[in-house]
Amino acid sequence: MYNTIIVPTDFSNEDLTIQSLKKAENLSEQGHIILLHILEDVPYDVLKTRSTLDEWINKSGVKAEVEVRDGGSYHNIIESAKANNADLILINPHKPGFGDYLLGSTTSKVVRHAPCAVLVDR
Repeated sequence: MYNTIIVPTDFSNEDLTIQSLKKAENLSEQGHIILLHILEDVPYDVLKTRSTLDEWINKSGVKAEVEVRDGGSYHNIIESAKANNADLILINPHKPGFGDYLLGSTTSKVVRHAPCAVLVDR
């Protein structure tokens, strides 16, 4: 079981994110779950982003907190895991490119560089 779980999301699939939150709850020993979104070089409304993430948490019924970071995806996922002393990163890959056929490029980098366990949830 894990004490702190990071669940990164890129807003590509609400249902998968909610499923991941529920899986994280089942894997969590103390219930400290962080739903993480990275804002990347696109003008986002941070309040709307946080509101959407809070809505997804409410739909999941899981007790979790929201974290929003700015910058590159995999670097910030790794930094969030370090800053929160995470035991697990539960990540959903999508749209793999030719170089990362089995995993998406961000997921592949997270798996290689994470300071903790990584569960790739397909």
